Amino acid sequence: MFIKTLEDIETRLTSYDEYEILMVAGLLRKLLLDGDSLMNQVNRGKKLKITFTINDRKIPQASSDVVFWSIEDGLDPDTSVPLLCNPKEVNKDDLLKIPIILSNGKTINIKDLIQHMAHVEGAIHPGIPKSDEEKILKGLGRILGIGGLPVGIRLLKAIARVVLRGLQPLRNEVTN
Repeated sequence: MFIKTLEDIETRLTSYDEYEILMVAGLLRKLLLDGDSLMNQVNRGKKLKITFTINDRKIPQASSDVVFWSIEDGLDPDTSVPLLCNPKEVNKDDLLKIPIILSNGKTINIKDLIQHMAHVEGAIHPGIPKSDEEKILKGLGRILGIGGLPVGIRLLKAIARVVLRGLQPLRNEVTN
């Protein structure tokens, strides 16, 4: 299941179809967020130190001057602007806490985005936004697009690339 999940993510990342990419959120949830996540289950016997390489860009300070900011492809060191690239290794918990959007004074992290896409936008089941963060993400998805994709969908691609690279050592162990 672990290998097939990674392959499914890889296939979906080649698409520019919003639905195909949205489904990555459910796969990321299964790998990283579920109570006994698939990553943890598979690594239990291997005991590898899993790290994810991100671009350590600091979120702007919330102020009246900053209405919206998103890291987008800047999260992934391989797609970041070279002058702004500061690669850093983080563990799963720190990865999930990374702020990726600032909108109207509210900060949204990777975990927030995956949960929103899975449980509001419909990767697992559609729902109604309840928290301020979910309402912001729902609104941004309607009005803001980058490269022809809504901001949250576009961010899923960068997050998934970082996760795939971080899980490569575990993948190698499983296939060997």
